[in-house]
Amino acid sequence: MEPWPYGDKSVIVLSSSELKPAPPQAKVQRMSGEPHKIWAELEAKGYRHIYVDGGITVQRFLAAGLIHRIVITRVPVLIGSGIPLFGSVPHDIRLRHVATRSFRDGMVQSEYHTDSTREEDIRPLW
Repeated sequence: MEPWPYGDKSVIVLSSSELKPAPPQAKVQRMSGEPHKIWAELEAKGYRHIYVDGGITVQRFLAAGLIHRIVITRVPVLIGSGIPLFGSVPHDIRLRHVATRSFRDGMVQSEYHTDSTREEDIRPLW
């Protein structure tokens, strides 16, 4: 992507395939494997918070109990068909509502914490 939208933030792409070359200023790394293994490697490198995105990836991290905060964005468009937001999960995952905000264009974002949220992470994102 040009211009690179992530500044000097590290970007870790979870993929079993090789990545296309990134712009020279980009800090991009490829990882693959089970969520607990990925998190252990990142934690060993000093990461405390990661942003997880992508349907199957989110589902895998949820099933592993590694998601502590969820932000759901609803866009005011009804589509005819699609993919379930979270797919099948191994058990019910209880969520605590933290905050909701709306935008002039009708988009709405809600933040939730899971039961596994660490105490030091309990604060709204906005």
